[in-house]
Amino acid sequence: MRYVHLLTDEHRTILENTMKNDASSRARARAHGLLLSGQGVTINAIAKIYQVDRDTVSTWITKWEHQGEASLHDRPRSGRPPKLTPEEQALAITYIQEEPRSLKQVVDRLAQKTAKRLSISALKRLAKRARLRWKRVRKSLKSLRDPEAFAQAQRALEALQKQEDAGKIDLYYFDESGFALEPSIPYAWQASGEVIELPAMRYGRINV
Repeated sequence: MRYVHLLTDEHRTILENTMKNDASSRARARAHGLLLSGQGVTINAIAKIYQVDRDTVSTWITKWEHQGEASLHDRPRSGRPPKLTPEEQALAITYIQEEPRSLKQVVDRLAQKTAKRLSISALKRLAKRARLRWKRVRKSLKSLRDPEAFAQAQRALEALQKQEDAGKIDLYYFDESGFALEPSIPYAWQASGEVIELPAMRYGRINV
């Protein structure tokens, strides 16, 4: 059985950071595969996890032992150069974060600023490389919250929960969003681990 040579603490830090934070899914897979190999997981098992052949995993190990961190990333391929400079790509990401629900507006802003017009699909690829994800936003009433009334409601809920724990009542939870065939909560490009909150409207309150 072949495994990666003994990994130092510095090596593990590099591999763990790459696995968690790198924009390239291929780099993340290689880093994780090497960490697994360092823990005694076999080449065949790693190949099964990532749906690749065992020669691919063996190559990951060989290149790591000869090239170190550089082996985690693919070498640049020849071909058409990117349409945007690195500075313009950073600007596009900023625009996406400012207009997370409308890439069409990002296209127009970028064209006005750089005189370069990208397609929506090109912007989507750029957003994904920046670790942004297209997912639902969250509606929130925090901006309308009365701290004193909220604390009072929490105390009332705790009292109801204690009654349920004692078997005196059955406690059920409902929300006020209602039901519709079309979702009322939109999607937007958001960073991994973060959720955009939109202010919600309060139409009234029913006290029971």
